[in-house]
Amino acid sequence: LKPTRGEILICGESTENQKARTFIGYLPENPRFQKFLSGRDILSYYGKLLGLVGNELIKKIEFLLDLVNLKHAANERVQGYSKGMSQRLAIAQALLNNPALLIFDEPMSGLDPLGRMEVRNIISTIHTENPATTIFFSSHVLEDVETLCKSVALLQKGKLKTYGSIESIVSSVEPKYDIVIQNLPEDLESQLFFDCPSRQLAIGKSFSVTGPEHLSRVLSKIVSSPAKILGINSQRKNLEESLFKANDNTQSLETYL
Repeated sequence: LKPTRGEILICGESTENQKARTFIGYLPENPRFQKFLSGRDILSYYGKLLGLVGNELIKKIEFLLDLVNLKHAANERVQGYSKGMSQRLAIAQALLNNPALLIFDEPMSGLDPLGRMEVRNIISTIHTENPATTIFFSSHVLEDVETLCKSVALLQKGKLKTYGSIESIVSSVEPKYDIVIQNLPEDLESQLFFDCPSRQLAIGKSFSVTGPEHLSRVLSKIVSSPAKILGINSQRKNLEESLFKANDNTQSLETYL
């Protein structure tokens, strides 16, 4: 697809130039391979398409099979692979040309918890061993995004809503605190926590307050009352809450990284 306007450059080359594609490794959301071939056969096939031959190709295949933990199944037919194994084989295929840009479309989609962890670890390893490689992936699972990414962009209905580093986006949201209180008088509770979420616990009542200034005001009132503060915990700020606040709309979100 050609852009309707503007220009896209990959490693200094226009996307309208075929050379730009040589810098890219691509993992589709649902990779499909010839089922009658083995994992090793498939990597050999794609490697030859890229111009790799002889010992260079053999060494590359062995390295990638080891990287994605598929050596034990390298000679098995792909039709017997699980979803996670197929995903790992597709990652190996995407790395055959030593790409400067990796594009992963929903790399952990449909995987069980163990499969997701394996793919996350592979992506982290790729980044560690190839710091010059940019990994660009889309995901609806913001926990994975927060674990792996440095920067995040939020698209809604094809328009860019938010972009920035994970740290800057998360730090833009005021911190929240949980306070557990015992023997709090009803009149003081209605005065201090009329707009705060609360939970009844066996040892007392828990209230959630936003921002250090609010917390300070609440504590100064409580210490001079009969109430007893049993605990104060800072809630961990997460990317999901931060993005929704930045976008001010929690519906129909798709995150690209």
